[in-house]
Amino acid sequence: MKVAIIGAGISGLSIAKRLSEKNNGFVIDIYEAAPRSGGRISSFDWRLKNETIFSCDNGQHFTIGAYTNFIELLDKCDALKYWSRHTFEWNMLKLQGDELHELLRFKVEKLMLFKKTLVPYIKFVKTPTNLFFLKFYVSLFLLKNKFFNERSLNYLYKTFFFSNATINLFWKSFVENSMNTEFDNSDLSTLSFLVNECIKDIPNSLEILIPETDYYSCAIKPIEENLRQNGVNFHFNSIVQRIQPGKKIECRGILSHSYDNIFLAVPGHIATKIWKKSGYSDTKESILWENQKYRHILNMWVILPSLKAQHNLIKKEQNFSWNPIEFNGSFYVVVIQKKINQPNIMSIIRSACNNTNLGEEEENLYEFAQKFLNKQYSVDLKHLDYKLIRAKRATIACTYDQYKRSAIWSGTKTGIKNVYKSSDEASFNYPSTIEGAVKSGYFAAENINRFD
Repeated sequence: MKVAIIGAGISGLSIAKRLSEKNNGFVIDIYEAAPRSGGRISSFDWRLKNETIFSCDNGQHFTIGAYTNFIELLDKCDALKYWSRHTFEWNMLKLQGDELHELLRFKVEKLMLFKKTLVPYIKFVKTPTNLFFLKFYVSLFLLKNKFFNERSLNYLYKTFFFSNATINLFWKSFVENSMNTEFDNSDLSTLSFLVNECIKDIPNSLEILIPETDYYSCAIKPIEENLRQNGVNFHFNSIVQRIQPGKKIECRGILSHSYDNIFLAVPGHIATKIWKKSGYSDTKESILWENQKYRHILNMWVILPSLKAQHNLIKKEQNFSWNPIEFNGSFYVVVIQKKINQPNIMSIIRSACNNTNLGEEEENLYEFAQKFLNKQYSVDLKHLDYKLIRAKRATIACTYDQYKRSAIWSGTKTGIKNVYKSSDEASFNYPSTIEGAVKSGYFAAENINRFD
């Protein structure tokens, strides 16, 4: 059976991995428009002012212990050895004027007895009020058990059991950065699902996994090498224009042979272009792709002088720290990493940007970066190596209005026999995450019935 996968992102690679594991004689071809695999979690070669070149991720990504399918995929491809685990810690700061204030700090710990975990718990180090921890636990309990009707997250402001402090110091930033959707119109049901995923095996599910260098080197490349060893063929710099009759792939005017099954392992807006150029009739699935709403992510990479990286935000014995920081009413995430044979690097992330405010968000990001660097490191941004990555249409938006219309998740069917869809928004209930992409790849592969 001949299979074509359009897209070599993590979803497309997951399809190929699942099919190759079945040992059913599949002939698998992967077509990728870029010169390398990975999609949004690929990397680029960054040449610094001192002529040093190193591989840097396209954006700042997070992998947590709850991403069990992604972690298993790494393990199967002998890549998990390149990753380290770090305890989850939340340290909400506020940059106001020339001062950086700590507002909320807690970490997940576990009560041990004879080297066995009795119970995990949240240790609060800094809270705005004495009873904050109680209100926080109540909000977790209510979200976990879904004690509300399907509503937008803005509804929480109007309920007596959610304090404004818990929303402003945790849930707003958590939602923006995990769902890439503005808080006011985010969907409560999606957040409830996400909370359950994060705490179902706590504290392991909340551990943060960090690659030794970059995601491409420590995840994508080992997966690709594993697939090549299993006979999967890669066609890079191959922009698929359309699917011709007989299920032939057309790239740059050249037709492939016929395939038995084709997987569109690409975001909905790209799938829509291929669909229309292929002359396929509209289906309920293709209409959904066309109408999906997206949000952008801004990520600024900054190279820190080695001595400057030893600041109070990251202890000498640590290799990683991250802090959500409020500035002028917006939330940024600052991540500092010390990696093997790489410069000390900081990323500043602003999530949940839309088309109407992207330019303003970019200006605000530069302002925040300048003030933060001046405050923390007494350096100017212009004197450092930095690069702004604009991830336009980075992920779908999990908005309440789209949830009401069942217009967020596409599923893996397309309405056309033997043509399937896969990407991070194809996994029902998942916000657009690496785990959602892997799961959608596995779900899509299950559509082929030739499994033993």
